[in-house]
Amino acid sequence: MKLIQALRLRVRRNLFLEKSPEIGEVTLTQRRVFTLPSKAGLVFLFVLIICFLTATNYNLNLGFAMTYLLAGLVVVNTLFTFRNLAYLTLSARSGAPVFAGDPAEFVFKVNNTHALERFAIHVQFQKSQGLEHILDLKAHEETTFKLSYPSSTRGFLACPRIQLQTWFPLGLLRAWSTWLPDAQVLIYPAPEPTPPPLPFIGQSTESGQSTSGQEDYSGVRSYQQGDPLKHLSWKHIARIDLDAGGNLVSKHFTGTTAGALSIDFSHLSPQLDLELRLSRMTSWILEADRLSLPYDFRLGAIYFPSSSGDNHRQACLSALAVYGLQEQAQGASND
Repeated sequence: MKLIQALRLRVRRNLFLEKSPEIGEVTLTQRRVFTLPSKAGLVFLFVLIICFLTATNYNLNLGFAMTYLLAGLVVVNTLFTFRNLAYLTLSARSGAPVFAGDPAEFVFKVNNTHALERFAIHVQFQKSQGLEHILDLKAHEETTFKLSYPSSTRGFLACPRIQLQTWFPLGLLRAWSTWLPDAQVLIYPAPEPTPPPLPFIGQSTESGQSTSGQEDYSGVRSYQQGDPLKHLSWKHIARIDLDAGGNLVSKHFTGTTAGALSIDFSHLSPQLDLELRLSRMTSWILEADRLSLPYDFRLGAIYFPSSSGDNHRQACLSALAVYGLQEQAQGASND
């Protein structure tokens, strides 16, 4: 199986030019556009063969004329199908960062540099069954569009290979080409759904489950290990059947009397899963940003002093997104 896969990969690289990511603009030259009969084209070819055999068997001059006319139509259609895709200029740029689990968007630009209109060009990711984008381009027209791709884990998501294809004008032939742009989207860790309160200095616990103040009651949340017993919401617990699997409920307080806000990776228990710790820090960053609270950030050797705003939030989330990935890649290459 490995030998067959390696042989198939070599064929695709040499025949279909499916190599490494391509930087900058790419033009679909003659060498990059391939034309093959579609399903309808194969049926049409079978009909032509039947017509030719019938005309030969019965010596029908009109049969020969119709057969040659339809065959000439196929030849002309081949030229139009090929020209509909050839010599388009493509470029791409990286999309905005997203959180793991959210669709990542890649931005593409297609430029029709020729005095020839293009119709019904289908663009989609090659190994995706998702939605495709259909383009119609006037002469010398340029257009920009986006394609979404699902994200699953944090880090950099490289743009998958793009496939462009067209059946214009008669649907008898399929002209197609592939392109692997050098673009990527940064994927932040997914925020923890029910994180502990914000970790103000002086109230951090060993597990990182801190309280964010004792001034203003803001509601209830699921009980987190380490919550004080006095914060249990007995009024709500009385309505829950704990024997049936219900969870304890804690009161949630907000306020800034607990001191400065510090989001420090070392304050989280090492017994927690790495991805859970990163997700918890992500949730704290988003909550602090929502409340417009300044916070300092520490992740290993990375330290950002106390601040707030979009730039501070993006810098912290970017550090979380790539934390430890280089070491993991080196370990995998050594194995």
